[in-house]
Amino acid sequence: MSDAPKHHVLPDEHRAWFEQRGFKGDMDIDQFCVRLEQAHHEAIHGGGNWRLGRTWPGEWNRMIMEVLREAEVEAGRMLTRNEILKEVAKRMKRYDIPIKFTVGRSR
Repeated sequence: MSDAPKHHVLPDEHRAWFEQRGFKGDMDIDQFCVRLEQAHHEAIHGGGNWRLGRTWPGEWNRMIMEVLREAEVEAGRMLTRNEILKEVAKRMKRYDIPIKFTVGRSR
C-alpha cells in the first residue's frame, strides 16, 4: 500500500474554503492525504469518469462538502479545523479510507 497514489481527503478544489477555516501553512490540506489504490479511489468518486461521478450524491468531494456546510449551518458559524477533521474522520470510516495521513503534493 505504500506505493499507492496519494489523494487529498479535504478536496483540493475547495482549498480556499478550507484555508478560511485555518488549514494554512503547516496545517494546509496537503497534510491530509491518504494512500489509496486506484480502484478504491475511483469507487469513492463514482467510477472512472469523474464528471459523471460528481453527479452521484455519495461521491466523496460532493458528500464531504455537503456534510461540512450543513454542520456549519447547524452550528451557526464556521467550523474549526478540529471540528472539520472530526466530521471527515467519521466519513473516512464509512468509506473504508484509512485514517493514516501522509503529506501530499504542495502547490
